[in-house]
This record gives sequence, structure tokens and C-alpha cells, in this order.
Amino acid sequence: MVGEIRDEEVAEVAINAALTGHLVFSTLHTNNAAGSFPRLIDLGINPKVIGSAVSLAMAQRLLRKLCVSCKKKRAATPDEFTIIKRFTDSITDRARVPAERGVIYEALGCDACRGVGYKGRIGIYEAIRMDASIEKILRESPGEREVAEAARAQGLLTMEEDGVLKVLRGITSLEELARVVDLSG
Repeated sequence: MVGEIRDEEVAEVAINAALTGHLVFSTLHTNNAAGSFPRLIDLGINPKVIGSAVSLAMAQRLLRKLCVSCKKKRAATPDEFTIIKRFTDSITDRARVPAERGVIYEALGCDACRGVGYKGRIGIYEAIRMDASIEKILRESPGEREVAEAARAQGLLTMEEDGVLKVLRGITSLEELARVVDLSG
């Protein structure tokens, strides 16, 4: 376990441990999973060895959960529906997408949540598995965008897509999701 990879020395130790067969867990400050690879390169790691050392890059954010006692169901506005549609249309596994995409929930506030409308937190996640296409693109010292494009073929959800699915299930609100991630896309 490496607490946090912040500099070249720690990055090198973590990568060398992974290359010698150790399972290494660590944190790395980036905006998303795709940003992990350019960040390691920026820290001086040879792009050719990242493919052998990294199995999975994961990103997470916390969202407030809607209070189950007072959340209110309502129709999405046309602008909200446009956002929802943009992210749900990009999900390759259609079984994950609810048939009804025009209904969302909003926070009201009650005694149970002390008038806030939210109670508890839940994570939104994204991951990128190391595969041949990611390994190939790493040799070119790519940016976040290029890594994310190469990873789309994996069919994994982005944080925004995961968040929109949680909005549609009534777990959180679109307003809360927009507070945490950029939905302007």
C-alpha cells in the first residue's frame, strides 16, 4: 500500500514494486481515471513500463444522497433531459439504462434530513482496465482525452454516466451531480 503518489521517487518505487509481482494500491491526484496515465508519465515513469505495472486505474467522487423521506419525483425539464440523454446515449450496455429517462428527483427538506434534502453519501466511479489499446497509446505519451477515447471500447461507465444513472434511480439529484462533475461536456 502506497499512501499517495506525489513525486517521482514514490512513483518509481510503486511502479518497481508492481513490476516485481507485488499488488500495489495507491492514490494519485487526477481529475479522472484517464488522467492517471499522463500523470505517471509526468512524474517520470517510462510509458513503456506502465502497461506492465498498472492493471486498473479508478476514479471516484462522493455525492450527497437524496433523503428518502422527502425526495420528490418530477419531470425533467427539456434542458435536464438533454443532459440525461447525452450521457445515457453514450452507455454501451443498454441494459443499464432505465426505460424512463424523463423523470428525476429533487431535494425538498424535512425533519429527517434537517431541512437539507440530502442524507448520506454515495460514490460515483469510473475505471480503465489496462489492455492492448491503452498500452499502445501510452507509448505516444497521450493526454487524458486520448486515453479516455481508447478506453471507450471497454464499455465501462464514466463518472458522469454512473452519476446520471444514479439520478434516474432517485439516489441523488441532477443538481448534486452537476455540483460534483462537469456535465456541460
